[in-house]
Amino acid sequence: MNGSEPQNESQQDPQHDSQLDPQPDTNQNVHPAGSSRLDRYVERYKMFCYHFGKYIDRSPQDEVTRLLYQADLEMTPGMFISLAGVTAAIVAGAVFIVSIILFRTLPSPFIYITGLTLLTFVSVIGGFPFILYNKISAKKMDIEQELPYALGYMTILASAGSSPLDVIRRLAIEDYGHISKEFGKVIYRVDLLGEDGVSAMNNLIHNTPSEIFRGVCIDLANIMHAGGGLKSYLEMKSRDLMTLRRLVQKEFVDSLSVYGEGYLGGVVMSVVLAVLSIVVCGALGIDLGILAPRDLFNVFIYFVLPFINIIFLVMLWMKYSRSPE
Repeated sequence: MNGSEPQNESQQDPQHDSQLDPQPDTNQNVHPAGSSRLDRYVERYKMFCYHFGKYIDRSPQDEVTRLLYQADLEMTPGMFISLAGVTAAIVAGAVFIVSIILFRTLPSPFIYITGLTLLTFVSVIGGFPFILYNKISAKKMDIEQELPYALGYMTILASAGSSPLDVIRRLAIEDYGHISKEFGKVIYRVDLLGEDGVSAMNNLIHNTPSEIFRGVCIDLANIMHAGGGLKSYLEMKSRDLMTLRRLVQKEFVDSLSVYGEGYLGGVVMSVVLAVLSIVVCGALGIDLGILAPRDLFNVFIYFVLPFINIIFLVMLWMKYSRSPE
């Protein structure tokens, strides 16, 4: 089948869908009382933050809504934005008070207090979009990692004579990570909302974060709409994705050396040269501008250097925490 989208597709509203679609969980764990109490506190905190951001929802926030839907976060754009702002203000205020206590005896306490407070506020504000994009990226990687095995299982079901919708229904109750959850949304729209299979698949096509999975869903929707060889398509697609997975694993191994050389040649050498430059300038009495060499050395050691290492560690974590196995 070709990659064109099926006929009679309807653009769905992710914000509306996030209130209707279930989040099926095959592992029904019993949460302890302490966890339930913590969940209640978290919900109360969210509602407290939402008092400051409920006005944001009066105007459409389509991009934020789509990202929240892709990340499977059950909240409105106004709640997400207000949660980020209020949390950043609270954390920055706490850091401001602690900084006054710790740095009040230093020669230039204003620089340390202001710098640390602003850095904290910006880091927390930036952390919320980072968490959102990381959840979407983790979901995408999980889908693409499980997809070859899911297609193999779907091939077996198709060989037994199952229809495309029956294959999707069966996969929704299996444990294939986010693939099962995404197909669970399709079955929910078909069984409870009364939509036909093609329309339900169109909604998944418009909102899944994985391009590879989107292509598979388009082809499945086309097969559901016009008919075709489901078994032969699944066999071919499963074989192609397994080949692609082997290439990705090879690329993953090759990239490890690139990151190692980048850290040694970029971060380590830059840190050594910067420290030596500050020390030499201090010894020769060279004016470095706003800060004295000693203050600049402290700022570099206690703020710049940890920040650079944190950024590098975050990059490595994003790259390799869910690396192919």
